[in-house]
Amino acid sequence: MTNFLKKFWIIIVIGIVISAFQSCEKDEINWDKEANKELLSVMKQYYYWYDQLPTVNPNDYKDPLALMEVLRVNPPDKWSYVTTKQELDAYYNAGAYYGFGFGSVFDQDGKLWIIYSFKSSPLAEKGIGRGWRVSTIDGVTPTLENYNQLIGESKAGISKTFGFISPEGVSVSYTFTKIEVVMNTVLYDSVYTFNSKKIAYMVLDGFITPTIDELNSCFTKYKSENIDELIVDLRYNGGGSIDVSNLLANLIGGTAANGGVFATYSHNNKNTNLNSSIHFEALPNSVTLNRVLFITTNGTASASELVINGLKPFMTTYLIGGKTHGKPVGMYSFTYNEMDWAFVPICFSLKNANNEGDYFDGINVNVEAADDYTLPFGDVNEDSFAAALNYLGVLPAKAIKTKSTLRSTLVTGKGLYEEIGAW
Repeated sequence: MTNFLKKFWIIIVIGIVISAFQSCEKDEINWDKEANKELLSVMKQYYYWYDQLPTVNPNDYKDPLALMEVLRVNPPDKWSYVTTKQELDAYYNAGAYYGFGFGSVFDQDGKLWIIYSFKSSPLAEKGIGRGWRVSTIDGVTPTLENYNQLIGESKAGISKTFGFISPEGVSVSYTFTKIEVVMNTVLYDSVYTFNSKKIAYMVLDGFITPTIDELNSCFTKYKSENIDELIVDLRYNGGGSIDVSNLLANLIGGTAANGGVFATYSHNNKNTNLNSSIHFEALPNSVTLNRVLFITTNGTASASELVINGLKPFMTTYLIGGKTHGKPVGMYSFTYNEMDWAFVPICFSLKNANNEGDYFDGINVNVEAADDYTLPFGDVNEDSFAAALNYLGVLPAKAIKTKSTLRSTLVTGKGLYEEIGAW
C-alpha cells in the first residue's frame, strides 16, 4: 500500500488518511482500477473483519463502489462505504450536502411524512416541516420501493414538483430545486419550567464540526439557567465525529465523569498498536446532573449510541422511545491525492469504562414510546417527549398515548447519505 499520513481527527465513522501515488502520469492509469487495488489493500490491513474477506480480483469490478459491495462482511457490517472526497469533506467540515434539506419517514400505511427540515432548506422558506405529508413527487405517489428513484440523484440543479398536505389538511404544490444544504444539527432547543423545575430539551441530528458551536451555545445557556434535568433527543441522529460525541458527553457528564474513560478503541490483530482510550473532561459549560434522558429510535446510531454507552458507568441514563440502531464500531476514511474516492471501512470496536459494547442488536429502552411525527418537537402531547416528562414526574401519565399506532420506517440514502439521514 502507498504511503499515507493519518490526521488526528477521528470520526465514528471517521478519521482522515491521505496518501499519494508516486509514479506514472495520470493519463496512463485507469484510476478506478488503481482505486480498487488500494481499497483491497486497505481492507486487508485495517478492516475489522479482514480475516473474513472473500477472495476477489479487484480488476473484475468497475470501481470501488462495486468492489466494496462485495468485500463488506454482512452481517454484521451494514456500514462500510465508498464516497467522494468532496462529499466527505463537505459533510463533516461544513455540514453541507446536495439535496432538498428534509428528513422523512413512511408510516404503517405507506404515507410519507416530513420529520424535519433544515433552516437552509427551500422547504423551510415555505413553512414546510415536521408534520407535513408528501402526497406526490412529480405526480407519482411515493413508496418505499420507488422513493430513491423519485427523489433523484444528490446533485445541485435537480428539480422536483412536490404535492404536500399540511398539518391542517390543506393540499399545496411546490417545485423545489436541489441546492447545497447547510445543516443545523440542533433541530430544536428549549428550557421548560414545570413547578419550578427547569428541564432542558434538545433535538440533535448529527456530530459534525458545526455541531461544536451549536452544542457550546446550548450548554452555556443551560448552565446559566441552572437546569435540573436534561432530555437529549437523538431519534434521528445517525452519528458523526467521535470527538464531537465526546464533547456532548463532556458537557453532560461534567465533574461526575471527569477523567474517566469515555471509549476504548480496539482494532484488528494487525493494528493493536492503534488501540487507545479517550477520556471525559469537565468543561466550563458542563452541567451538573445525576441523570440524563435520551429519546431514541432505530435511527439512533454510531456516535449517538457511543454517548449513551460512554455515560452509563458514571450517571443514570434513561432511554425512551425505541431500541437504537446497533453500531458499536467505528471507521477511518482513506483518501488519495490523485483520486476522488474516499474509502470508509469499519476499523475498530468501541467499549465504555466498564468494557461494555458489542450492542449489534441495539441498546434497549427503558420505556417504549412512539415517534409522533405528526406533532412538532417540544409539544407536550408528542408521545416520546410526553413519556420523558412523565418519567421526570412533571406530566401526568394520562397525557401519554397508551397505545400508539404511529409506526414508521425512516428512509435514508446509502453510505454517507445514510449517516446524513436527509434528502
